[in-house]
Amino acid sequence: MSAKLGFRRDRRRGTGGPGEERDQGHGQREDRQRSSHYVTAGYAASTRCEAVERALDIRVKHALLRIGAVGLASGLTAVVLFAVGRVILIGDLGLTLPSFSQPSTPASASASPTVSPAVLSDIATPNPTATPSPEPSPTETAGPSQAPLALTGFRFGGRSYVGVVVPDLGRGFVAPFAGTVEVRTYQFIDGEVRLGSNVPSLAFYPYISVVAADRKITYRPGTLGSVTELLIRDGAQVAAGDPLFRLAAPGRSSWTTFYNSSAFYDVVVSLQALPSGRDLDATPYLGKGF
Repeated sequence: MSAKLGFRRDRRRGTGGPGEERDQGHGQREDRQRSSHYVTAGYAASTRCEAVERALDIRVKHALLRIGAVGLASGLTAVVLFAVGRVILIGDLGLTLPSFSQPSTPASASASPTVSPAVLSDIATPNPTATPSPEPSPTETAGPSQAPLALTGFRFGGRSYVGVVVPDLGRGFVAPFAGTVEVRTYQFIDGEVRLGSNVPSLAFYPYISVVAADRKITYRPGTLGSVTELLIRDGAQVAAGDPLFRLAAPGRSSWTTFYNSSAFYDVVVSLQALPSGRDLDATPYLGKGF
């Protein structure tokens, strides 16, 4: 009984016995867990450091690759620009640039032979084949160009007219538009202009008109027969460009005899709108002839 009591006292005090050993075993387990925790924490810390360093290495590598790609693209761009500039400035395609230097001495004075530069047409244009060109027909041969008519606009009696001076003989006049031809002959008898008279000893003066639906043009050349040669008859239908009359010899218009002796015109022309009779400018219709 005393032995049991002593054992209990010893157990409460924690000295010796299985209880002390149990406490010691528990402490050792805690030490081992703590050391294991420290080891795990250190390993985790080292792992995170390695991950950060690996990420930095990847970023640096990517940056270096981008810098290398940019450098390569810049180099290629510089090469292309250099080539284009050389083509433009030097003329690798055979284009010769104008020279602003002083004219060179004749070929006989230079001892070194000169090489003619290439021309773009020699590069881009194939050599022509020896095909015979068709001979022009006689109708395609253009005649000598006619001298322009001298035109002068004036007004008389409240109406508008155009005086025409013909610089060469044999000039013909054509219809400026399609219409019906009217030929009227006048004579100057006792100071009066008479239509339809027939005095053989006096000169006859023709008025040649082309009448369309909306306009009428009238030509007043010189004496009929000796100066003016009619090429159309009264009442004929004409198209634009058909011949009307020709000045066979020099002579003033009937205007000089009828109205103004100092007028120097060969033909006097008037143009009116129909049916109003309003005066129009005849100048645009006087450029063509034969």
